[in-house]
Amino acid sequence: MSRCSYSVGIYARLSVDSDERKNESIETQIAIAKAYIDGREDMVLSGCYTDIGKTGTNFRREGFERMMRDVRMRKIDCIVVKDLSRFGRNHIETGNYLERIFPFMGVRFVAVTDHFDSADRSGQNETLGVNLKNLVNEMYARDIAVKVKSSRQAKREQGGFTGGVPPYGYRAEWAGGKKCLFVEETTSDIVKKIYEMFLSGRNMKQIALWLYEERIVRPAEYHRTGQIHCPAGEALQEWSRGTIRMLLTNPVYTGCLVRGRTGGKGYGMQGRCGIASGDRAVREHTHEALISEEMFQAAAERLEKPSESCKQKDSSETVPPDADLFADVLFCGDCGAKMKRSSAVKELCSKAKVRRYRYNCPMADRIDDERCVTKSIGLQTLSNLVKAAIWQEFALPDMRTDTLVESNRMEAERAKRGWRRELMRLGRKMENTKRLGSEQYLRYRMGEMDERSFRHLKEENAKKILVCRKQCADIAEKLRAIDEETEQKNHFLRAVVEGDEGVELTAEVVNTLISRIEVYRDHRIKVIFRFGR
Repeated sequence: MSRCSYSVGIYARLSVDSDERKNESIETQIAIAKAYIDGREDMVLSGCYTDIGKTGTNFRREGFERMMRDVRMRKIDCIVVKDLSRFGRNHIETGNYLERIFPFMGVRFVAVTDHFDSADRSGQNETLGVNLKNLVNEMYARDIAVKVKSSRQAKREQGGFTGGVPPYGYRAEWAGGKKCLFVEETTSDIVKKIYEMFLSGRNMKQIALWLYEERIVRPAEYHRTGQIHCPAGEALQEWSRGTIRMLLTNPVYTGCLVRGRTGGKGYGMQGRCGIASGDRAVREHTHEALISEEMFQAAAERLEKPSESCKQKDSSETVPPDADLFADVLFCGDCGAKMKRSSAVKELCSKAKVRRYRYNCPMADRIDDERCVTKSIGLQTLSNLVKAAIWQEFALPDMRTDTLVESNRMEAERAKRGWRRELMRLGRKMENTKRLGSEQYLRYRMGEMDERSFRHLKEENAKKILVCRKQCADIAEKLRAIDEETEQKNHFLRAVVEGDEGVELTAEVVNTLISRIEVYRDHRIKVIFRFGR
């Protein structure tokens, strides 16, 4: 399809990698892209989008998201990058954009130095070559992550404090060739007071209220400003229960250093997770203790016991993230906090009970200026609003449901193609085994093989065929599951476009179509789609 001109957006990214080459600078990337555009009569530069200090292993980048918003608003319909590594280093996600999202949205994509142009139909854009480049880019990012981790581990082995910001109540100074922790008089008294209040029966909410009344700033604010108390006339932020719990569970206050309490979730994953106690490195008596071992253990024991309020609310529970339909996409529109799902049992009559689910903003219970006006929204209400938003987005005249359906089917066919090849290989293996068995039988009948050897080989052949049949059955089940999953997804898309309110949302559909849902007061929502019109 020929056209007069494309509105082009240049995308450039500079990673957090300290080994980033000079020729990968933002200015250089933009210059290369502009030179390419200047030499094309069918391209007009519309804008530049940049991300500095952002990893390429995921696509949660401010500049990238701004570019995609302009794509959805039809401000740009062509994206030019220096090379594929600047766009992303996750080969699966990168391939998803190049093969599914951009073609669906009618967006041309150009990687200048990789000589890739999605509008080129001459054959130079081999899928295998592009996928190989994306895989190499991801392997490079993975190698850098391993080197960074090894470097940090080497520093830990030297002893002393290897963290960045010292724990609240301490200061970090160099002594004897290593960084050590020393008691900070003023903040250490606050830590001791928190332990005393907690062990005397106060809960974390009451402790947070005391800290607020004393106008004591949070540890993060203290490390940033050096001020312990909030100046008069300035807004004071409430201590979170998580911060208080962290102080009550950190063994550093007993005079020991524990390395490895948390670690990265793994390559390409955001955030941190807890590390099993057996995998942690503990060094005792590295610095002066603020509390005794007995006080620390007493605090730990009380934290393990359920509070009276929890006992009274035994009908309420927090649902685990893996059972949460909107776990990764639902946020409060007013404060930006990730909303949490809870459930409660409501007694309709003496014999009938029903469990109902709600999503709550965690900032609604605060007492400071960060308190949020958005309270909660019911699961059913949210689901109906999301389905309505999907219908409005995809049921418009310029959006073809068949395109999405066909895209899903093509993806399923790609997945099934590999399993079918494996089925053919197993079939050939069974035929060869049977043919070999026939040859062995003839040798036995002709006296070239004794009975004992023949029976042994016959048993071995039977085992091989049995294993192959089991593998074939497993593959057949996988193929059936792919077809079923694809059909369910396509059924949902058709049902939504046709306005069928009875259709049920699934986690897969939500994560495929939606990148973010924002909930505002009075049950207003905003749905941000991964791709659309």
